Order: sequence, then structure tokens, then C-alpha cells
Amino acid sequence: MLTISELSKSYGGRTLFSGVSLQVNRGDRIGLVGPNGAGKSTFFSLVLQQEQPDEGEVAFQRGTTLGFLPQESAPAGEETVVELATAVSPEFAEISRKLKAWNAAHPDELDHEDDLHARFNELGGYQIEARAKSILKGLSFRDADFDRPAREMSGGWVMRAHLARLLVAEPALLLLDEPTNHLDLEALLWFQDYLTRYPGGLVVISHDRAFLNALCTGMLELRGGRLHYYHGNYDNFLQEKEARKDQQAALFKNQQREIAH
Repeated sequence: MLTISELSKSYGGRTLFSGVSLQVNRGDRIGLVGPNGAGKSTFFSLVLQQEQPDEGEVAFQRGTTLGFLPQESAPAGEETVVELATAVSPEFAEISRKLKAWNAAHPDELDHEDDLHARFNELGGYQIEARAKSILKGLSFRDADFDRPAREMSGGWVMRAHLARLLVAEPALLLLDEPTNHLDLEALLWFQDYLTRYPGGLVVISHDRAFLNALCTGMLELRGGRLHYYHGNYDNFLQEKEARKDQQAALFKNQQREIAH
């Protein structure tokens, strides 16, 4: 689904990473960790093709859809919470807006604009709305919040609405940057459970150890300009990392004995 080959990126003479390769398949749930400044967000920017690598290639399988939740500052305009959560494509958002305007201007008419209504049905409009409301409730929105303008809500709640939109759209690959920052415990547990059943692939940057333990089937550590892969969740990553250190220490000791001999 996603193939990264020999990726390298530098800023101002400082190499963030070099020779990074990775394969992400449908159903993979991968956590991305590393010290601050290691280049995790830059790595996402390269995958999203917002930036270009110095060397290497990012390639997607044909037809792969991509969804991204940034760590901060998702925008909100005049749309309501449910309109934001159902904006799975520009066409669907535009049709929904026009139908809403028609209904407001013709409150006593049962018949909608035929062409708009037919296209709304073709796009699965009513199913999308029902799905969006279910996901919003899982993220702790109340029914009374659905028709509130998103701009009236705090930044954390706007981020939740954007998260709901991604889950409604269900892209083949999700990239999430600290997605639990704005979630209360109830919403976090719901979200965590939802992602364990997510049908696509997932790469998530997170400092939440419990979240990574419950969700991930593999871990990536960006350290020293290289990307290191570990099987299992965060605890498995720590155990395997320690085992690799012990193995490297033993190899070094053997090497020193051979040199001395």
C-alpha cells in the first residue's frame, strides 16, 4: 500500500535521517516513536508529499486513499459539527450545503431538488450522516452539538470533529500525529477500540504508552538518522530494544577479545 525506499532528508546541513525504507500494508497498525527533533513530523510531511526528500522515493499502490490528522490547528469555518464530520469529499460537502439551503428556503415542500437529491443518494448521503453521528457520539459529542457551528467550539473539540471526518471517510491509510491529545478517557477508550478494528493501515505518532500497547502490531523508532522496526506493541519494542543492546554489547566484547588475542 505504501512503499518508502532509501529516503533521506537534511535541513541546514543537519541530516534528520538517511537511507530510510519502509513497507506499510493494509491492516498494519504501526507506532512511530523517537526523541523530540528526530524528524517524526518531517517524515509524515514526506509521506504526505508536502515536502520533497533529498533522496529516495515515496510510492503508493494505485487507488490508495490517504488521511491525515495533524497534531494541532485543524481549521473550522461556518459549517456545523455534523457538516464538518461528513465533508468526506468536496462534492459531498457542496451537495449537502445546497440541499440544506433548499430545505431552509422551502420548509413546506416535500420534494427536493431532484438532481441534487439523486446524487446525494448515489454518494450514500444518509448512511454517511448516520455513520458520522455514531462516530461523533463515540468521541463524546452530544446530539445537541451536531448542529452547532464548529467555530463556536474549542480547538480540542474541532480536532475531534476532524478526527470523526477521517473515520467516516475511512481512507486506506491513516497518518495520525498525537491523536489522543484532545480526548477524555471515555473518548480515548472508544477511539482505541475503534482503531483496533479499522480496516485500513495506520501509522501513528504518540507519546501515550497505553494507547500504543493496546493498538500497535509494530513499532518504528526514528533514532540516529535511521528507522528501526520492532514487532509487537510498545512494551514488546522496549524488550526487543534492550535485547538488541545486550546482543550488540556481547558482540563488541567478543570483538575486543579477538583484537587483544
